[in-house]
Amino acid sequence: MKNIEEEYEQIKKEIEDFVNNFHENEKVLTNINKYYKGIQVLFSPLIKNPTFMFIGINPGMGFSKAEKRNVKRYSPLKFSEYSWGDYSLARETRKLFKLANIPEFEIKNTVKSNCFFFATQNEKELYALLSHLKQFNVYNRSKKWINSIVQIISPKIIICEGQSAFYRFIKNKNCFIENNGKVLYAKHNDIHIIGYKRIYSNIRNINEVAKLLQDISADIQYKY
Repeated sequence: MKNIEEEYEQIKKEIEDFVNNFHENEKVLTNINKYYKGIQVLFSPLIKNPTFMFIGINPGMGFSKAEKRNVKRYSPLKFSEYSWGDYSLARETRKLFKLANIPEFEIKNTVKSNCFFFATQNEKELYALLSHLKQFNVYNRSKKWINSIVQIISPKIIICEGQSAFYRFIKNKNCFIENNGKVLYAKHNDIHIIGYKRIYSNIRNINEVAKLLQDISADIQYKY
């Protein structure tokens, strides 16, 4: 039986092969050049059975802006960016956990990824980029990859970072959606899935999101 690292290596190899394939196509590279800021799969360590996992829509261009080059990260990080990052969404996430009365150390033991691994300046440019990768079956492959990552790590609670990330992730999962106008909720394969709305990197209705998160996690025995 394969361990989590071996299973991840298989997914990682598929993603690398996919990227290498479109990198060999000069026409495609020319078309996506103004949008494409690289690729990053995980923003955290690879942890089996974490309490929490975060899924956004795609990486932003923070790395590219700071380093003046495209990001290229396929492997897990040593530490969760949310545990130390000084950018808006990291600070908002730590605030969310504090409001939900979740132990601070839990942030270090979360897994963070995205529906799509291709970095762009914003969501509009993401879809412009994806339009040029349709010939490589980018939508189906991306869905398969994030679903496979979720399957091998098996989190208890998934927090989708934005309305579009929530609906993209649960698409075709045949689960009932609860939407009270302030926070989104679904459950699939015994995994609680929460989605919140954003204004840029700020969590809208953060107190209501925290209340739902606290209610769902109330009976969880933290393992760390």
